[in-house]
Amino acid sequence: MLLYKSFCFTTIEHLVMLWKFFKTHWFSIALILIVLLALVRKNLGNIIGGTKNSKAKAEKYTDLAALHDTKSLLGILGSSGLNAQALPNIQETDAIQFIKRFSKLAQAEQKKFGVPASVMLSLAYVNSYAGSRTPATQANNFFALPCTTQWDGAMTQLEGHCFRKYNTPWESFRDFSIFLAGQDWLGPLRKSAGVDYKSWINGMIGVSDVPNARSELLRVIETYQLYQFDKP
Repeated sequence: MLLYKSFCFTTIEHLVMLWKFFKTHWFSIALILIVLLALVRKNLGNIIGGTKNSKAKAEKYTDLAALHDTKSLLGILGSSGLNAQALPNIQETDAIQFIKRFSKLAQAEQKKFGVPASVMLSLAYVNSYAGSRTPATQANNFFALPCTTQWDGAMTQLEGHCFRKYNTPWESFRDFSIFLAGQDWLGPLRKSAGVDYKSWINGMIGVSDVPNARSELLRVIETYQLYQFDKP
């Protein structure tokens, strides 16, 4: 009992001492808390700012890539002698998985560049053999874009030719969007075709090195109803 009373007395005594200390030094304590709060906010700002900077850096890729002479690719795709083969047989599960994986990315590119998602997605599908072609598996190059003298990014030798190499599939889609944006036929086609995928496929030039690319692109779009992704 005496031990309990002694403990209670000690606790009350400590509380009184703390209260006196707070009354005496309240201004210093408040100042310290303000400084700590400012530091916490600054760290949070750096974290959020880091995320924004990462996005800005990713978007800057567009500006840097736009400096390349994308028109120099005309005549290379489809007539460069690349070792492209006819589109191989692709398992239904692999095809669906590919479409699910990149449908939203294709829609994002449509929103920014105006090329229908169905067209962009079918081009990625055909040019990469639904993601199974070597440039896609080893270089994240889903459109088989070759190197050019103006290309100063990463590159790799595959299938006996030099291909552009990307860190992510997103970079491949974005670089291909930029390639399309540099073509003289894009503006008029965008105005006349709208979201009519057939008009787009028929009006595009130099977008694939796969034999019978136009028929393959149309087949993929219609088989998997990719035109549903063109809707806003």
